[in-house]
Amino acid sequence: MKQFLFFLLAFSLFFLSCQQKRMPEVPAYLIDKDKMVKIMIDMHIIETAANLKIYPPDSAQQLYQNDFASIYLTHDVTKEKFDSSMFYYATQTDQMNVIYDQILEGLSEMESEVNSDQ
Repeated sequence: MKQFLFFLLAFSLFFLSCQQKRMPEVPAYLIDKDKMVKIMIDMHIIETAANLKIYPPDSAQQLYQNDFASIYLTHDVTKEKFDSSMFYYATQTDQMNVIYDQILEGLSEMESEVNSDQ
C-alpha cells in the first residue's frame, strides 16, 4: 500500500511538472505601457523622497499610502487596476524590461533638467 501511494504521489508530481505553464490572461483593464511608465516614475520619485527623510515606520507607511493614492487619482487608475497590470507585466519580462528602460530614461532626463537649472 505504501509503495502504491508513493508511486501515485511521484506520478502526480511528474505529471503536474510536465504540464505547460499557463501565462496569465491580459486583464480587460490593462494599463498601457506609456501610462505605467508615468505612474511608476511618480512612485519612484515618492519612494526616493521618503527614503531621504527619516520618518517613523508608521508615518512612512501612511505617507506612502496617501501619496500612492494621489498618484492613482492623478493618473485616473485604481490600485486594483495598477496591481493587476503590474502582475501581468511582471510575467512578460520583455515588456517589463521596456517599461523599466523608459522609466530610467525618464528619471535621467528629469535629473539632467534639475542639474542644468543649478
